[in-house]
Amino acid sequence: MEKYGKQRKIEDDKTDPTGFLNKAREHQSKFRLENLNLLDYDEYGNYLTENDAKKGLNFYNNFGIFTVVKEYIKFNKNIYQNMLRSEHIPFNLFIPLDNNKIYLKNVFNEIFNGEIKLIDLLKIEYAPQPKEKYLNDKTSFDVYIEYTRDDDKKGIIGIEIKYTERGYKIGKKECIEINNYESIYYEITNKSNVYKDEIIIKLQDDDYRQIWRNHLLGESILIKNTDKFKYFTSITFYPQKNEHFNIVSKQYKNFLKEEHKDKCLFITYEKLMELLSKHCPDDNYKKWIEYLNTRYIF
Repeated sequence: MEKYGKQRKIEDDKTDPTGFLNKAREHQSKFRLENLNLLDYDEYGNYLTENDAKKGLNFYNNFGIFTVVKEYIKFNKNIYQNMLRSEHIPFNLFIPLDNNKIYLKNVFNEIFNGEIKLIDLLKIEYAPQPKEKYLNDKTSFDVYIEYTRDDDKKGIIGIEIKYTERGYKIGKKECIEINNYESIYYEITNKSNVYKDEIIIKLQDDDYRQIWRNHLLGESILIKNTDKFKYFTSITFYPQKNEHFNIVSKQYKNFLKEEHKDKCLFITYEKLMELLSKHCPDDNYKKWIEYLNTRYIF
């Protein structure tokens, strides 16, 4: 028995070369015990009991976050109980910002050089419909934002939120599509004109494939809705200590043509917290930022 509950240790250096996954798992277990004051857990220390999970204790207790969660998805162990998996994090990060779109605009204007005039829409776990019109698969954004620029042109932001994740192994169906150079993935890749020609095959790799697909989803929205949207930016938020994304971010951006490198941004949690603090509007949000720092950064 570990101090903060039973821990599922990863011994494979290839799976967790820096030890970040193991440290993050223990950090979430510690948060459960010391910050939520919950002695009991389910199977491993980073899992809330089902009873505690159904109370919404995996989510920050303000801004109506858990109400939104229940509207989006019924009870699911990975989202409600697992404190380590990243699926719950978009709700904790972005529902409070959706409650105050001026605050959200001010934070994102630090990223977009002050070009945003209005935040028009924010959605969690969003995929445009019908899917056949776009990538015709299950690709979705963790967070999707529509905005109006100062020149009154419309833009979209597709956000991925990572925690301990690295690359992932390809599935059977996806493998068929990825290896078919006439598939929709390559059609959108070519039409978007944002990638260097010589690196197309590298986008298939486990480390880049999800970033590529999410980027393509945004490019497909631009291509299919040219009358409405003129700009797309892909953003990945991740912890500084997730060394995988420190490396992959530089490599992936090098796949983009020079004039399109700003279409794909990688931003650490630490930088995001800095921006949230800089534009924090009141004490309620200050307490939320303190929670985020304590919960996800160590």
